[in-house]
Amino acid sequence: MRPVNALIATHGLSSFGLGLVFPYTAIYLADQPAVGTTGVAMFYACTGGANVVVALLLSAHVIRLPKVTLGVLGTVLWFAGYLLLPAAAAPPVVALAALMIGAGQGCFMAAIIPLVNALVTAQERRSVFARRYAVLNVTLALGSLAAGVLTLVLPRTVIPWFFVANAVGILPMTLAIVVAGRHLPPEEDDKDTGEGGKSGGTLPALGLWKLAMPAAAFQLAVYLFGYSQFEATAPLVTEKLMGMELVTISIMLVLNVLVIVVGQRPITRLLEKHPETTGLRWTVIAWVTGFLVAGVCAFGPTEVKFAGLLVYAALFALGECAYSCSFHPWLISMVPDHELTRANALVNSMMGIGNFTGPSIGVALVLTGDTSVVWFGLAASCTAVMVLVGLLARRRPAATATLPA
Repeated sequence: MRPVNALIATHGLSSFGLGLVFPYTAIYLADQPAVGTTGVAMFYACTGGANVVVALLLSAHVIRLPKVTLGVLGTVLWFAGYLLLPAAAAPPVVALAALMIGAGQGCFMAAIIPLVNALVTAQERRSVFARRYAVLNVTLALGSLAAGVLTLVLPRTVIPWFFVANAVGILPMTLAIVVAGRHLPPEEDDKDTGEGGKSGGTLPALGLWKLAMPAAAFQLAVYLFGYSQFEATAPLVTEKLMGMELVTISIMLVLNVLVIVVGQRPITRLLEKHPETTGLRWTVIAWVTGFLVAGVCAFGPTEVKFAGLLVYAALFALGECAYSCSFHPWLISMVPDHELTRANALVNSMMGIGNFTGPSIGVALVLTGDTSVVWFGLAASCTAVMVLVGLLARRRPAATATLPA
């Protein structure tokens, strides 16, 4: 098996483990008498905060580690954090577990994209990143489904074992990273640590941030007005404002994954002949259309509302397909190879900020009590993102021109 395929397969196994705990982390912590809902909020704040801090330290070159070392460190911290979580019966233990999980995410996410990129050719890049995205979505969904079935047939005490399974599930990824490191070109370590070589000297933090800022800004916007809204706001407005049954949300999620599985390969092939920014525009257009369809259908009877929500879920998935084969290749083309780990860390920090603050935007819209305000407000926000993509596309030649020889 090619090292890159082993990385994708083991990452999928880890994603399955994450799917096991994804629906039940908050429930488990809230059930602990000394933790409660306040402890749940603290857990997510510590996780997100540690992720962002590590990512910013990496992008500023305060932390300098080769991508293999960084990836291994991330998986070990992830393992330790989730292994500790079943014993998190008090706030200090919850905070410690959350900090390890968040720091592990920050290290791992900064390393994995440069590592995958170093193992493939430029011609393979889009298809490999698209395949990786599809695998992660499918395995996450399967993990959530497995957890749901297990909690139906087993007592609630099975939940702590989900955390153990998630922790153990990252260990094959650790091995795959080590093995992949043996197949990297010799100069890759110099690139990571800024030794230079043929890649040129290390850029100062401000220089790197300026170079990668278009991609970082787009990533922030995508998670503020796209992913976080699908995960947090759409379920709220579906149940609270549109009066739909909870099963509707599950159907939307299943449809979303199915469309990604079916649509990822043809969309990737279709976009291979176009610049990466074309795929990013398609992403935003699909999401805006989905928001508008859901908003218009919200005025109809239950059947029309249901159909509109399914169309929204399908269009969101098609946008995800375009995003997955376009964004990271776009980022890779913007920065020198030896700065990719730092640039990816910066982009990852924007993803963390978007995931952390995005739901607040959706909740504020939901609190208006007006379904049209929610859907059309999100459509307007995504339209602004589309304008941003156009501006970034025009700026890109100027940015790439600044790359060192």
